[in-house]
Parts: sequence; C-alpha cells; structure tokens
Amino acid sequence: MSYLQNHTILSSGDLDEVRESIMNLASRHDFDIKGPNAELNVRVAAVESGDLGLMHVSLDVPRLSVTSSEQDPDGLLLYMVTSGSGIAQHCGEEFTFSSGQGFMRDLAEPISAQEDNFGAFVLRLSKEKLKNYARSVVGEDIELPGLEFDPVMVSTTPGWNIFRSTVHYVAETLDGPLHEMQNPIVTTQMNDILTAQCLSLLPNSYQDIINGRSIAAVVPYYVKRARDYIHAHADKKLGLADISAAAGCGYRGLQKGFMDAFGTTPMAYLRTVRLKRVRAILKSEPYGKTVSEIAQKWGFTHMGRFAQDYYREFGELPSETIRKHT
Repeated sequence: MSYLQNHTILSSGDLDEVRESIMNLASRHDFDIKGPNAELNVRVAAVESGDLGLMHVSLDVPRLSVTSSEQDPDGLLLYMVTSGSGIAQHCGEEFTFSSGQGFMRDLAEPISAQEDNFGAFVLRLSKEKLKNYARSVVGEDIELPGLEFDPVMVSTTPGWNIFRSTVHYVAETLDGPLHEMQNPIVTTQMNDILTAQCLSLLPNSYQDIINGRSIAAVVPYYVKRARDYIHAHADKKLGLADISAAAGCGYRGLQKGFMDAFGTTPMAYLRTVRLKRVRAILKSEPYGKTVSEIAQKWGFTHMGRFAQDYYREFGELPSETIRKHT
C-alpha cells in the first residue's frame, strides 16, 4: 500500500539521491545494499505544514544496512513500521522490529540497523516543543525530568495502537480532504493531537505526570489562590477567566491543577461551594425568603437544574433540608 500518495517527493533507485532527500527531511542516513545484485527501490512521501512534519519511507530491498551518526540534540524521530522487519542498535540497546511496531530514534545518539523491505511512517518531533507542551499542561511549579522515551513500542504497549490509528487518520486526512485545501487551523489541531497523544500514550518520562499519576500531593500555589478566590467571591458573577486571572495561570493549567487536587474542574468546584452556602442558609434560617430567592442569590437561575444538582450533592431536595431543620 502506498501512503501519502499525493505527497510523493521521491521515487528512485539512486543511493545518493535517496541520502540527500532523507537528509533534507529528517537526518543524514547512509545506506548499503547487502544482497548480491539487489536493486534499490525507494519511495519517499512527506507533508510539511507548520510544526507538523510527517513522512512515509518505503525501502523496497532485502538486507539493507542503514547507519546514522548523532545529529540534532533536540530532535526525535518516531518510526511507525508499516512493512518489513529488521534489527537495530540504538542508545546501548539492540532490538528487533516488524510491521505494526514502532521505535523512537533520539537524534542525539547514533543508530545502525539491518532492514528487510522496510516501510514506515516517520514523525519528526522536538524535545523542546514536547517539554513546552507538557509545561502548559502541568503548570510551572511541577518539576519535569529529562524527556526520555522507551525505544520500542509493540502491539501490547499501552496506548500504542491508539496512537497508530491517529497517525493513519492524520495521513489519510492530509492526503485526502486537506490535500487541495490548505488549512493551518486544522493542521495545527492535528499537530496538537499528535503531541498530546505522544506524551500521554507512549511510554516516556513525562507520561505519569501528564496523566496525573505522579503529581505531588502538595496543592500548587496557583490552585490555592484560585480556591481562596472562589470561596471569597462565590456570591459574585464568576467565570473561568476571572478565576484564572486571580490564580495567575492559564485555563488549561488551572483545569489540570484542580483535577489533580480536588478531582473536579474550577467551575464545578465553584458550583459545589455555592450549593453548600445555600444549604447552610436553608439549615439555619431562610429569613422568610423562598428557596428560589436564595438559590438565585448564589447564582442558580434554573430551578429545575438547581434542584437536581442539590439532590446529587446532598442526597435530598432543598425542601427536605428545610423540613429537617425547622
């Protein structure tokens, strides 16, 4: 099967032409055909759009030797094997690969491989951009370790098959609906999806932090500021923008911080605070006001939804609370 058919940039059997083409897109690779009288047939397809760099390489020849020295210290190449098999030595490890599997090349380290009829999607990644994305998710106060990926992904690797499906979807979309229609907004969204899935689904040193499994138990300072602001202004008209501004962080970081600390979003936390304020008044003294009047004072304008939220939170209706405490 030919991938990215509408983006073919090379179809050749000339080794020098192949080396130059791949070097311009990813990094320098040296090829050596091992089989006697074997002919090299290479096809390269590539899509470049903003930060999105996706290519598919097909090396149709048995027993091809590939070597590449250390290159860009910031670069990573994620190979998603679509055909063939081989064995590679990289970062002090030796591993085999075949169709359906993947491996991560750190361009700061050399690699050598023996490949048989090899084909693969290649996704170019930047360590710095991955780290910046992770920082935008977890916030500034969480210490991030050095970014490292497990070198090999097989079908049993959690998240790998989901990521593979996403790459296929992106490739088909870029080769189909977006081939004639250049839309930077859509390609940016695709790049964000691949970045997010790369960090959250593929085994790496950020995965637990991104997925919230290793966040420190101490509540970040910006979450505390947002929490205190909510409690002090719960009777005022508040939106996520107001809370984020008071906390001094972005929407995404605040959402993540609240989920880690309290298991809920800032706006859901605000709703719970307001429900508790209403309940406290109903339990003590409504001062002749109706439930509707009290609820509206605390920002609840839809009485049916308010009653549902109240029951979900306390296991009783507002009228039952009044009866129990009068």
